[in-house]
Amino acid sequence: MLQGMDQSEFGQFVAALWERQGWQTQVKNDDGKTFVAVQRPNTGEEGLLWAIPDGEVGGQQVQQFAKVCQQYEVSESAIVTAGTVSDHAEKVSQGSGVELLDGEGVARILKQKEWTDLADEYGGGDAGREASSGSDDADSPLDQLRAVGDRIGANLSGALGDTSVPVKPALAVVVVVALLAAGLLSGVSIPFLGGGGDGPVSAESVSPDNSATTLSVTWNARVTDTIDPNESDGQAYPAPRGKQFVLVRMAINNTGEEKTQLTKSAFKFRTDNRTYGQQPLADHEGFIDFAISPRQRYTGWLVFAVPEGSSGTLVYDQNATGTPVTVEFTRDSDLAVTVARR
Repeated sequence: MLQGMDQSEFGQFVAALWERQGWQTQVKNDDGKTFVAVQRPNTGEEGLLWAIPDGEVGGQQVQQFAKVCQQYEVSESAIVTAGTVSDHAEKVSQGSGVELLDGEGVARILKQKEWTDLADEYGGGDAGREASSGSDDADSPLDQLRAVGDRIGANLSGALGDTSVPVKPALAVVVVVALLAAGLLSGVSIPFLGGGGDGPVSAESVSPDNSATTLSVTWNARVTDTIDPNESDGQAYPAPRGKQFVLVRMAINNTGEEKTQLTKSAFKFRTDNRTYGQQPLADHEGFIDFAISPRQRYTGWLVFAVPEGSSGTLVYDQNATGTPVTVEFTRDSDLAVTVARR
């Protein structure tokens, strides 16, 4: 399956994987590297993927790719590999805007979505496409996508410089394929499907008739396996077995006329099966409870531990304070989803 793909085939495979999630794609092969420009047809949201067929992705690759994506104002970005991702790369990716998807993650997606045919198709050498399916007419939405790819791809490899990924034996990929065949991998989300309310994390605004005031909440979120509030102290928090962390950062404004109690217990994460309160972390706190005054602003973060592969909605529990409050959630994909020691 995956271990049989060369550079070009893996790029086409990654493009096909995103197409099945509703993105339009264009593959860019540049100086021995393969990138996939993606765009949502209904919103125009743009993203860039770096497809790496093998080896271990390191922190340097993440840093350089993040700088390029910022330079070209790409709102969403991810490095996708059939190989592995180093611990340093995982740390660097936090707050960089670059999502990481390794070989195990790819295998889990194929298993969960029942898309193993993609690996068979592209592993068999069917890598002749240059863009997603669709009309090639002059008015096609793909014209805009090609412009995105051309704009980014013109100087992409030059900006990245020498970012060759050290190749390790393909054992990791072979193991992943074996686990996939055995049905032992399950539950993972494709990166950056949350923009505009789609994907693993969304938010639900509320407006009670008897609302005392209004909280305007700008937010962003990401899914992660580890929380590391202070990289210098050597202490990190891994997600419990079988679970993942949903990290939510919020900038909260009291835009109403009344003071109201702000409490972390009011913000919850609702999945199809249940509603989760915030996950306490020993020695670290990302959100304090206090009475927020009109025109006062507060920024904090919360962590929710939910089953792997879960999607859900950030909600506000009116019962937490006993005072009805209008809460207006607005997602800002540029808001860095980071944690800070308090």
